[in-house]
Amino acid sequence: MKHSVAIPSFRRPADLRRALEGLTRQERPAHEVMVVARKDDLETHAVVHEFASALPIGLQLVEKPGVIEAYNCALDRTTGDILSFLDDDAVPHSDWIRKIAEIFAEDTELTGLGGRDHLFIEGAWLEGEEPVVGIVLWWGRVIGNNHLGVGPRRDVDGLKAVNMSLRMKHVGPLRMDRRLRGNGAQWHCELKLCLDLRAQGKRLAYDPSLVVDHFIAQRHDEDQRGRFNALAYENEIHNLTLAVFGYLRPAGRAVLLPYALLVGVGSSYFGLMQAVRYWPRIGNQTWRRVAASARGLFAGLKTWQEGRKLQA
Repeated sequence: MKHSVAIPSFRRPADLRRALEGLTRQERPAHEVMVVARKDDLETHAVVHEFASALPIGLQLVEKPGVIEAYNCALDRTTGDILSFLDDDAVPHSDWIRKIAEIFAEDTELTGLGGRDHLFIEGAWLEGEEPVVGIVLWWGRVIGNNHLGVGPRRDVDGLKAVNMSLRMKHVGPLRMDRRLRGNGAQWHCELKLCLDLRAQGKRLAYDPSLVVDHFIAQRHDEDQRGRFNALAYENEIHNLTLAVFGYLRPAGRAVLLPYALLVGVGSSYFGLMQAVRYWPRIGNQTWRRVAASARGLFAGLKTWQEGRKLQA
């Protein structure tokens, strides 16, 4: 079983170097390491060339911005039976590839496999334990917690692309949805792919023993961590809506729409009750969040409806 690892990277050479060093320490080496970068990102190209003698590494170039283009490039060009995605700011533990290969060999019906990304934020490791991971409830709430998962391996609805592996013969021609918005991170693109696979009856599993250390790095688009940007948030909600509405049954869609507008779903949709809750902390920004959430929700619904018309 041939195993490929793909790393989309953009202007984070030090982070990429650390990730590649992690791949050189694997108990079971990858058959192929593919770094996907933009044509003009010469710093990233140089780092890839540094590892030419240490890894079976290649550089794939894309012209369009956004991680979806990079993911789809890897999906199109991989030679592996298994393709594992790794973020450029993450370092896999030394048993990562070995365990992934063993699980796929043991469970031949498994399509996707993910694990924990242990977050390092502002100089400290984020600790905690969550038994429920990667589930979409019937009415649309998405429970992530991939970075805090504990317990045995179990089937899930969604995986996180920082630590996600796919059996390519099960994926077939399916790709990341190019209708999703954003210029860089493009939130929820892996959730959309996972839910599309689940809609086809494919199985995904989460195993918290598959660990990568995730050193949160800077982004190079409007979506900056810790800073609210209305356009980035609107795009995030558009993508979430497109992903979830295509997966829910009619009853779930009927509940999600008013609940997202009036209440809010976890830390995702920002409804009116969320505004009341957060007003003492962020003041007038609450209404900017409500407006951006509503715009993203209705834009996502429009994109989803247009897609259904094309399929009809």
